[in-house]
Amino acid sequence: MEADIEIILADDDPVMRELAGAKLREAGYRVREAVDGAEALKALREFGASLVVSDIDMPVMDGFALTRAIRKDPAISETPVMVITSSDSSEAVEEAFAAGATSFLVKPVNWPLFHHAVKFVLRAHDDRKALKQARDQAEAGSRFKDNLMSVMSHELRTPLNAIIGFGQIIAEQCEKQKDNLHREYADYIVDSGRRLLNSVSDMLLASDARSGPVVLNEVDVGLRSVVEEAMDCLEKPLAAAEAQAVLRVASDDVELTCDRTLVSRAICKLVENAIKFSPKGVKIFIGAAVTRTGDLAVIVKDNGPGINQGRVEEISAPFAQLDMSKRRSREGLGLGLPLVRAIADAHGGTFRLDSTVEEGTRAVFTLPSARVRATQGAEAIAEPRRTVA
Repeated sequence: MEADIEIILADDDPVMRELAGAKLREAGYRVREAVDGAEALKALREFGASLVVSDIDMPVMDGFALTRAIRKDPAISETPVMVITSSDSSEAVEEAFAAGATSFLVKPVNWPLFHHAVKFVLRAHDDRKALKQARDQAEAGSRFKDNLMSVMSHELRTPLNAIIGFGQIIAEQCEKQKDNLHREYADYIVDSGRRLLNSVSDMLLASDARSGPVVLNEVDVGLRSVVEEAMDCLEKPLAAAEAQAVLRVASDDVELTCDRTLVSRAICKLVENAIKFSPKGVKIFIGAAVTRTGDLAVIVKDNGPGINQGRVEEISAPFAQLDMSKRRSREGLGLGLPLVRAIADAHGGTFRLDSTVEEGTRAVFTLPSARVRATQGAEAIAEPRRTVA
């Protein structure tokens, strides 16, 4: 295998070239000799090489200049360079590494170990190259998955909207005809379509968050309007869980500049998360008001089982659930909390989750004061504390 490896040996000392060249040829390498850095650089550009072994002190072009020239040329910049220096030139070694040297040898050279040092540099370079290729392939695969997710999400939204729309038409016709059985079937189609559409929308938003900043469709809207929009989608989940929802929203004088749909979705996700991981009959407090610093704070607090605070970061990761097996009892992609965080980040806000076992969980979603306008009559709340109330 060494016979396929060519090494360029640059040294103005003919004795050093003879000794080093002999040792490399004995180890099975092909060697191309050069009397200075300029000749070595020309040979590397013309013929290529797997490694350059260069003395530092040479006429015309020394080892430092050679190394810098190699690193600046995109065609040969990845070529490893081993420099040879005298034993009392520690500063020279530092300068060589600053120029881009891969490794170094000290004179007088330990000739029995010389080819082993060369083999180590070549193997390290191959390993580094393989790691880079693996990283590039992984990044390419990740980009492909993100693009595929985005395309599939867009492709699924159109037929799902059609299913939901025609399901609603069928439900209305069944209601007019007093056909309760088929009205129930139509409602089931609409609910299932909406659930699937929500999952598709979550996947699309997650893909956007991974590939770059989430694009906001900003509008001026009242706070109460945003919260009510979120509560509309929670009517059935709250009823199914027999949850007790306590809603407290600041006065109608509070207005926001935000992406209305995304902020409503964030509130909806927080309440759904509280419902999903709590027993039936859970009590959920939903509050939204302006803090003393002018920020808007949306608080969703439940008296459910809670989780260990050490697992908060774990469940905030994308696609994370406490149970992700196929037999898990809870549905969902595990995107709820990561999407809330992405929505908060996109608005320049914050998201925090606090939880205590057997006491409950509290989520705090904030929007910065620059996005909030409130009159003097608007109700204010204290800055949310980090502990569960």
